[in-house]
Amino acid sequence: MLLGLPEFELFSTDTVEETCALLDRFGEGARVFAGGTDLFVKMKHRRAIPRRLINIKMIPNLGQIRREGRDGLRIGALTTIQAIEASSAIDKDFPSLKQAASVLGTTQIRNVGTLGGNLGNASPSAEFGPSLLTLGASVKCTGRGGERVIPLEEFFVAPGKTSLARDELLTEVLVPEPPAGAQCIHLKHSLRRMDVAIASAAVLIVADGDVCRDVRIALGAVGPTPYRAKRAEQSIRGQRLDGERVERELLEEVGRVAAEESFPIDDFRGYAGYRRKLVRMLVSKGLERLVARTRA
Repeated sequence: MLLGLPEFELFSTDTVEETCALLDRFGEGARVFAGGTDLFVKMKHRRAIPRRLINIKMIPNLGQIRREGRDGLRIGALTTIQAIEASSAIDKDFPSLKQAASVLGTTQIRNVGTLGGNLGNASPSAEFGPSLLTLGASVKCTGRGGERVIPLEEFFVAPGKTSLARDELLTEVLVPEPPAGAQCIHLKHSLRRMDVAIASAAVLIVADGDVCRDVRIALGAVGPTPYRAKRAEQSIRGQRLDGERVERELLEEVGRVAAEESFPIDDFRGYAGYRRKLVRMLVSKGLERLVARTRA
């Protein structure tokens, strides 16, 4: 059965300032879009019924990826998922972002879907949420009162809800340079590669010889928002990674702690208990792969 979109009034803007003015004027009844890959599905199923849509696709300079020395990586909100996957600026030092992009939807969706849309949709399974959390990312937002930078850990508030004010537009994602020697990975479990994650995990580790000096673990699709598993991080930070048996038991323990920190729900994609098992497996596997890389 084909589902049509509910009626709406369409506006197109080509400046951030005009967009913010319209958002302030129309309030909760307005939504911005560029690719529309999430929003239009919600509208067809009547999970969102905005009365006014604002097309921001033509705003210039919001689709760029820049690497600015010590300031790190800057990704415009209108950058497509495909552009992230293909970017040489991302490939070497931010591989978890490339991995997240590669498993998001179909090729058609990656060609039109944007990073800003993926984050602004605030889905618990937002593909880029876990990887960007482990990388310490922030988002730049612009409103009628000017710009502000929000740490990503403070950006997600609840399913479908962010800390953006009603007149604010997410314009850029800021990713600092990773720590020296850092290794990172993004893992996702879904029925098909293109499907929404049943559970996902991103891990970043910094090893000093055979000691884990720092680690960041973030989870997706197993809570109301993507989030850091900080108890799991604490259980391995500073620990020695030597001896096959000891190491294997430690990594399994970290996965177990991460699973205990998760609070998934039962839905049509999977039961909560199954999701916890996936968290345990994904975190342990991610750590195992990264530890092996530090020794390569």
